[in-house]
Amino acid sequence: MVNTQPLDHLANSCEVMAAFIDAYPAPIIGPVPEDKYFDSLVASIIGQQLSVKAAATIEGRVRDLVGDFTPEAITNTPPDALRAAGLSHSKVAYVGHLADAFHDGTITPSVLTAAPDAEVISTLTTVRGVGVWTAEMFLIFGLGRPDVWSAGDLGLKKGVHALFGEEVTPIEVATERWSPYRSLAAWYVWEHSDRGYPELNLPTAR
Repeated sequence: MVNTQPLDHLANSCEVMAAFIDAYPAPIIGPVPEDKYFDSLVASIIGQQLSVKAAATIEGRVRDLVGDFTPEAITNTPPDALRAAGLSHSKVAYVGHLADAFHDGTITPSVLTAAPDAEVISTLTTVRGVGVWTAEMFLIFGLGRPDVWSAGDLGLKKGVHALFGEEVTPIEVATERWSPYRSLAAWYVWEHSDRGYPELNLPTAR
């Protein structure tokens, strides 16, 4: 049975979220299998500082090159080939560091599964190239954690300002209105942004 509580909570939190839920299909945000944690993290590294479209294009090229994202696949692929697929020099190094961390036990999937959000971020950010944003994306799309709001995400900042006004602090509106389902709320803000902020007859929420 589908748990409708998160959607009900957001719909009742404000008219903006209610309009999003009415207009857009509900996403499925849940944990991936532990053997896909590396894959999820590599995808997030590829997406650093890129638009959704650009990230998807490069990710597709890298997947065509290496197949499944595994530590072994990344380690065994020549750096020049990864760069030719679209990864920058720095991101080639980052995915290599990540593969090393999985190989040497710096990152252990079962530990991440059981760890609280702050500990997951602390562990992942010890790896060069994995910053707070990347760790937060993993919390949402890898571990399926329900209440993550990436305060440094430019898309979320722009989206909240477009919806509520420049004077509104994104993290405050997210915490006050959308917690404990901020991951789902973030998805809706991203979705609206990716669609070019279409007219939804949204009320002024100031």
